[in-house]
Amino acid sequence: MSGLLLSRIDSTKLYPPFASALAAMLDEAMRAGAQFWAISGFRAYAEQQALYDQGRATPGKVVSNAKAGESAHNFGIAVDLCRDGLVDRAGLQPDYKPEAYEMLRELAPKYGLVWGGAWKFRDNPHVQMPHYVTARDLEPLRYCYESGGLVSVFAFLDRG
Repeated sequence: MSGLLLSRIDSTKLYPPFASALAAMLDEAMRAGAQFWAISGFRAYAEQQALYDQGRATPGKVVSNAKAGESAHNFGIAVDLCRDGLVDRAGLQPDYKPEAYEMLRELAPKYGLVWGGAWKFRDNPHVQMPHYVTARDLEPLRYCYESGGLVSVFAFLDRG
């Protein structure tokens, strides 16, 4: 079933071990009665910069503290989820209330993932791989991406 929950993003641009852990976590959430749909996965630098600029250089609410190249999304190791508020209805009925994401506090670490709801700048819908949270942590991935794209990033991650 997790395949459906990943159908709104290009899962081919997710690091495969991350995608597997994410799918297993989504399956467990579903068995517990909660559906979380991945609504944002890989982001190009321009898309990330536009999100950073929102609420700063462009109108809207600030939604990200990460500039282009400073987000795990830029390297295929993060997703933003949306909880379905009415699982008995077809399609996705978004529930963005913070408490709707609390189960991720326990589920994400169980699958070796990090939940953004535990951060100072709370990002309840966000789940990502560990060890690559800050801009400084992401520097080696940024170098790989800028010299060889996602293939280079995934090869670096495979080397552990």
